[in-house]
Amino acid sequence: MKQGPRAIAAPVLFPGSYFCAKPTPMNIDRIGALLIIAALALASCKRENKVPILRISPSNHDIDMVSGDVVTFGIQCSSDNSTLARLVIKSKRGNGFTMVVIDSTLSGNSFRWDWEYQAAHATASYTELLTFELIDADGEQMSTTRALYVTLTQTVLVETSGHLFYSRNSPVHPESAFDLQDRVQVLYTADSTRRDMQDNPSGTDEVLSRSWISPAGGRFVRFNGFDYANATDVALRNAYLSGVPAEQLSDIEVGDIIITKLGSLPPNIGFYAVVRITGIVDEAGTADNDRYQFNLKWASFTE
Repeated sequence: MKQGPRAIAAPVLFPGSYFCAKPTPMNIDRIGALLIIAALALASCKRENKVPILRISPSNHDIDMVSGDVVTFGIQCSSDNSTLARLVIKSKRGNGFTMVVIDSTLSGNSFRWDWEYQAAHATASYTELLTFELIDADGEQMSTTRALYVTLTQTVLVETSGHLFYSRNSPVHPESAFDLQDRVQVLYTADSTRRDMQDNPSGTDEVLSRSWISPAGGRFVRFNGFDYANATDVALRNAYLSGVPAEQLSDIEVGDIIITKLGSLPPNIGFYAVVRITGIVDEAGTADNDRYQFNLKWASFTE
């Protein structure tokens, strides 16, 4: 007896079992595409691993500060595939030029540094962008930035006392000038950029001239009404700008308050000092020990 076609039973799938259909050209194309994507992803991961690692704390990108404050940046550098070569830190204030603050040569596979940075005193609030760049020996690099939002405050100035310099006519004390940045007396033959204040000799050798000039290019404002005791950085700058700066100051007396701005610095740096005359020694008949004695306060601005 002739039998009909045998029925083929459908496969039974049990839990944990798998059924694989016969590959088709379409399935093969899909598998190939997935393999290519996986290979590209793996290559990308390997590429990223070659880049040196740079970590900066504080981790916040935006940092609020007050002028004069100091922030400590914790810098951690490492590399798994090469030795470290350079750490570069750049600064860009507002729309100004980018300046290199730090350019340090490194070695080894890791480096850690706590870098202290002071927000400059200024005449108006400003934003400063710091860029940190880490470069390894293979030329691979990583960078990150921190934005400083700096507001202004007035800082009470600190006084230093007991300063002096001598008459230009003294035959035994040639220290007839004063360096305000270093706060030391200097010889009248010192580089002119260091002679911020200098005795201007008179025609009478035995008499103290009581007159000052500034070979460094500074200017003087006599301001006896200035609140020296409570002087702040902002008040000092404003007092100088409100006066009429002179190249020469005469008739100096005990109690005079003299404000000056250094003339030897770049235009964007304003270094101001206020001097309070505490003593004038003018011995009769000799200039050997004739001198000016004074206390002073100072402040520096980025203008």
